[in-house]
Amino acid sequence: MDALSGILAAIFLGSLLACVTAVLLSPLSPLGPIRAVYHPGIAFDWTVLGAGLALFLGGLSIVSGILAFKTTPHRLGARSQWAGSRPSRVVHAANSLGLPLPAVIGVQFALESRSGRTNVPTRWVLTGAVVAVATVAATLTFSASLHTLVTHPRLYGWNWNSALLSEYDIPPAASTALDHDPDVAAWSGYADPNLQIDGQTVPALTTNGVPSVSPPILAGHAIQPGKRQIVVGAATLALLHKEIGQTATISYGAPNLAPLYLAPVSAKIVGTATFPAIAGSSTFAVHPSMGTGALIADHDIPASFLRATQPPDPILDGPPLAFVRFRSNVTASAGQKDLERIVAIAAKQFSHDPQAEGDSVIILPVQRPAEIVNYQSTGSTPEVLAGGLAIGAILALAVALVATVRKRRRDLALLKTLGFTKRQLAVTLTWQATITAVVGIVVGLPVGIAVGRQLWILFAKQIDSVPAPSVPLSIALVAVGGLVLANLVAAIPGRVAATTPAAVVLREE
Repeated sequence: MDALSGILAAIFLGSLLACVTAVLLSPLSPLGPIRAVYHPGIAFDWTVLGAGLALFLGGLSIVSGILAFKTTPHRLGARSQWAGSRPSRVVHAANSLGLPLPAVIGVQFALESRSGRTNVPTRWVLTGAVVAVATVAATLTFSASLHTLVTHPRLYGWNWNSALLSEYDIPPAASTALDHDPDVAAWSGYADPNLQIDGQTVPALTTNGVPSVSPPILAGHAIQPGKRQIVVGAATLALLHKEIGQTATISYGAPNLAPLYLAPVSAKIVGTATFPAIAGSSTFAVHPSMGTGALIADHDIPASFLRATQPPDPILDGPPLAFVRFRSNVTASAGQKDLERIVAIAAKQFSHDPQAEGDSVIILPVQRPAEIVNYQSTGSTPEVLAGGLAIGAILALAVALVATVRKRRRDLALLKTLGFTKRQLAVTLTWQATITAVVGIVVGLPVGIAVGRQLWILFAKQIDSVPAPSVPLSIALVAVGGLVLANLVAAIPGRVAATTPAAVVLREE
């Protein structure tokens, strides 16, 4: 109880202070554009505050109780002061390299634990350093991956530069112009019917032959025309209660609509893809999105149905959608001019055909799904939250380092008695702090990056986007900042310990 009283009081006061701080900071939230519709003020969310308070009080009290039970005097009395201390190989290596004595002792302070009444839990400090660095690295990795998703359209299905859309079709003259445009790397035409797949209405993209440009595949493989295969969105796959490799039944309309009727045919599901959020000529009720949609080749649809859907006028016999990918060296403005020229060609051909009156081709820029628009609206919120979490981890590491240096007051006093100068004591503590930070960086950075990447992959799968985690260059600043912070934190208590007369400390023994 004597060991627990101070710890439990600190836990209670600290948890209470955390709740008070959260309430005082509540007028600063919410962040981003949504703030305009709120009336900022003091907020008391007792669900969050109560759960957080209970978590801190309960979890930390249990851990403290276990540690206090293991370190009671009658359990430590039989042990010598250095019992359980295991000389570190790194310390032996530092000594073998001929490092100065203050450096060797600093390495020893950082890596070797000491049991007994003046216990120095270096393993906990090193673990705390690793957790702090890993937390910051994971947060930065996740935040950078979110930014990459929002700024790279191919990750949410827009696997091309631009699209052409017509109410009825893109005429042959425009298709020919696309074929001969030197700036166009590839393009594919699509129709966009709403098909019934296993009784569910699914917005589909149908294409003639093997598409040169298609939505990005997440799992499985792309369709192979002539083999009656289909690629669907991950959400559509879950809705159908199917798995890749199983078959689904595809149909369109009802028998009384013949010949605009596609009798049920079976198709094998060969993969999943991230579909673009795009509404074409015949898609009104539903449209593809990242996890919703289907991709099928015209070759796998009965010819009678295709003939029934094609108008007799050859100028109106093209695809209503064309996805265009430019060469890598083509600028956005140059690509826009190319498409404007092709739109003019289509308009000219339409003007000479009485059947095409009212038809036109328009240029579609990147179409962003609702999820991406929502993430964009968060503004700098992820960065602010990442910064707040980083500050919390840094403060936790700082407290651990300060406590460790204070635990070494007796050792520092003995070193002063043996003739160490203030400068040598400072060097010793600098080495201790540096080694602690280096261990945290060397272990924590790769662990944090790996955790951040895996969290992002899980998140990307939940929203059916292409999982492409990113590691920001700013993560290198974590290493530099960790070293600087560790030395700054250790400098203050180290200076106090260096200026404290040895007799004052040793008298307490």
